[in-house]
Amino acid sequence: MNPRLLRALDRWSLAEPRPVAGDAGARQYVRVAHPHLGTAMVVLHPLDTPEKTDDSFYEFCALQAYLDPLLRVPTILQVDEDNRCLLVEDLGDTTLEARLVSHPEEEVRWAQEAGELLATLAGPLTLGAPGHSFFMKRAFDEPKFTFEWDYCRTNFFQDFLQKEPPRWLDRLMEEIHASLETRARFFVHRDFHVRNLMVHGDRLVAIDFQDARRGAATYDLASLLYDGYWDWSPEAGRAMIEPLQGELGWGHDALQEELTLSGIQRNVKILGTFGHQIVHRRKAQFASAMPRTLRHLRGHFQRLNHQDGVLATEHLLRLVEARLLRG
Repeated sequence: MNPRLLRALDRWSLAEPRPVAGDAGARQYVRVAHPHLGTAMVVLHPLDTPEKTDDSFYEFCALQAYLDPLLRVPTILQVDEDNRCLLVEDLGDTTLEARLVSHPEEEVRWAQEAGELLATLAGPLTLGAPGHSFFMKRAFDEPKFTFEWDYCRTNFFQDFLQKEPPRWLDRLMEEIHASLETRARFFVHRDFHVRNLMVHGDRLVAIDFQDARRGAATYDLASLLYDGYWDWSPEAGRAMIEPLQGELGWGHDALQEELTLSGIQRNVKILGTFGHQIVHRRKAQFASAMPRTLRHLRGHFQRLNHQDGVLATEHLLRLVEARLLRG
C-alpha cells in the first residue's frame, strides 16, 4: 500500500481503503471509511520530481477556497501538505453523464443548472478574481494554444491516425488562436464537461478545477455544449446558453461567433487528449468520445460554411471509426 495513504489512514483514523478510478491526470483517489461521515475521499496529488515541480496540490487548495463561496465544489476536510494529501467529502459516483444516461428526461433541468454555473464563472468569479492571482496570470494565449495544437498533431494525427493534418488546418488554427487570445478576459474552469460535474443530491458539484485560467467567455460553454461524452438536445442547449448570454449581455450572433471558435479549439485539443489516452495509456473508455467530438467539429465547420473542413472531418470520422474497430 502507498506509504502516503498509510499515513493518511493512521493520521485521520480512516479505514477500508478502496481505490477509485480517477481522471486523466496523475492524482490518485481512494474512498475510505470515515469515523463520523460514513465515507470520504483521500486524494494523493503528485509529488515533485528532480525534473518537474508539481503545483497541482497547492493550486487545488487555493482554487477551492476561491470558488467555494459561489460555486459548489468538494469540501476539504483535512490537509497534509507534507504528503500532498487531501481528505475531501465523498460526492458519490454519479457524474452528470451517469445521471443523464439513467434519467434522460431530466436533461433540460440539468442543462439549466449547468448554465447557471457557467454564468457564475463568467460573471462574479471573473469580476472578483484578483489580477495578480496565479489562475488569472496564466491564460489561453498563443504559447498555450500552440502547445495544445501540437499535442493534437502528435497524439491524434500522428500516433492515433498515423498521418499529418492538412495544411489549411494549420493556417485556420493560427487564425482562431489569434482571435481567441484577444478574448481571454474571463475566469474559466478549463475542463468543464459531464464527467467533471457530479450530481450530489439535487445540485451539481464542479470537480477537477485546478487547471483554471483566463480564457474566452465561451470556452467552458463550448467544453460542455460540444462535449465528447454527451449529445445535448437543442432544448437543453438553449437552456444552457441562456444564463451565460444573460450574464454577458451579448446578442445571439456575437455569442455564436465566439462559441464556434471556442468549440473548434476545444474539440481539436480534446482529440489530442483522447488519442493519448487510447494509444499510450490503453484506456478504451475514451473511444466513443472521439467520433462524437469529430461530429461536433463537423458542425462547427458547417456553421462557418467551411467546405474543406466539413469534408475533412467526414473523412477523419471514417478513419477514426475504422481505426477503433481494429482495436
